[in-house]
Amino acid sequence: MASRDNQTLQGVVIALVLLLILMIVGLLLINNERKKQVARADAAVQDASSQRTAASSAQSEANSFKQWMGFKEEDTFQTVEEAFKEDMTKYGSTFDESVRFYSPLLQNLQQENHKLALSETQAKSNVKELDEQLQALKAEMEKQFTEFRNTEKKMQEDAAAERAKFEKTRQDMVAEQNKLAEQLAQHREEVDKARSELSSAEKKQTEQLAKLDRDITILRSNQADPDPFAQPADGLVRWVNQKDQKVWINIGEADHLRPQVTFTVYSGDESDALKAETKGSIEVTKILSPHMAEARITSDIPTRPLMEGDKIYSQVWNRGRQVGFAIAGLIDFNDDDKSDLEELNRIIALNNGKVDAQPGENGGVDGEMTVDTRYLILGEFPDSALKDSEAQRQAWAKMNESADRLGIETISLDEFLTLMGWKVELRTVALGSSARPEDFPLESRGEYKVPNNQYSPGSFRPRKPQPTY
Repeated sequence: MASRDNQTLQGVVIALVLLLILMIVGLLLINNERKKQVARADAAVQDASSQRTAASSAQSEANSFKQWMGFKEEDTFQTVEEAFKEDMTKYGSTFDESVRFYSPLLQNLQQENHKLALSETQAKSNVKELDEQLQALKAEMEKQFTEFRNTEKKMQEDAAAERAKFEKTRQDMVAEQNKLAEQLAQHREEVDKARSELSSAEKKQTEQLAKLDRDITILRSNQADPDPFAQPADGLVRWVNQKDQKVWINIGEADHLRPQVTFTVYSGDESDALKAETKGSIEVTKILSPHMAEARITSDIPTRPLMEGDKIYSQVWNRGRQVGFAIAGLIDFNDDDKSDLEELNRIIALNNGKVDAQPGENGGVDGEMTVDTRYLILGEFPDSALKDSEAQRQAWAKMNESADRLGIETISLDEFLTLMGWKVELRTVALGSSARPEDFPLESRGEYKVPNNQYSPGSFRPRKPQPTY
């Protein structure tokens, strides 16, 4: 592209030179004609010699200019002007109007031509460098192509070796597969044989089981059905020392037993702890082994002493887990008009039990009863005229309603303590067979009505007893 522009500029310069030559020739011709005219005018105009001399000088200069510009001497000003405008339009349109003259135009063209020559030289140098780089790239590409062809050849050789190896492996696998098929067929024969023997043995076992089922049915028909609602015992009395008032029971550390837990004792012939007649009570004093503990006798009946083989039961303690209780009403063990609610909580906690709900402050209820709550322990009915009694009565009614809805058995405080084998320390009246009726005077309870679900011996109990573990 640069070479083409240089050629164009050279053509323009040549054209301008030719034009200048033509202008000079034209001016010479005009000058000759002028001389002829002067010669003819010398005879006619003698008085204007000075003017003709000036005109001649001016004309001479004009002719010189025409010659320098490439015009003829006979060319008129109009012709020169039109040629000048045409040249400026053609060759100086890209230049400022202040330099649109022949001399500045030629200078600018010469400068542009010089710049183009420099650009052409630089371009040729760049072309040479690029050509050298292209040759180096071609050499590098050829080298890479050679390496690629060598690598491809090696990969083809490796692939052929791998195919041969795969074919050998496949043949070995086919042979192994055939061998396994033979072994499988042999194993199937052995399995079929074993299955046949197993079927015969299973048939014989089925016949024996059917015979045993008939024997079990006959044995069960000769036995009485056990009570599904019977409460089992928590343990047994293994040995009794009447002199020291001590007993040893068959539960201990592995059963999560701890000292101060109390049990009621009843005859070993009884199957339901809740219906059995109590013979006395004991309190654990020492844990001896995983399944052995020592206890002291807290109460007994002289005519029915505690004996080896008697059963023990606690409504609060349960093997391996906590039993939930709820407490309603006013709790007073010894009729001293002071609340013993904390003492009852302590008794339940000592026997590994927990309190799910109890009377709260301002007559409210702390906690909530659930289906896992074992008993609702009923204290005194809050029948006083005190300010908080109405709220306490509402709490009493609410807790009894919840017990009815959840099927929770209710038990009086005295009955609970008796079944627990707990003895009130400050009580002065005798218990057991030596008790006197006058020691237990009747107390007015106002309009208190016993809840419908309160437990009484011999009544129907819809809930199964809590399982023991």
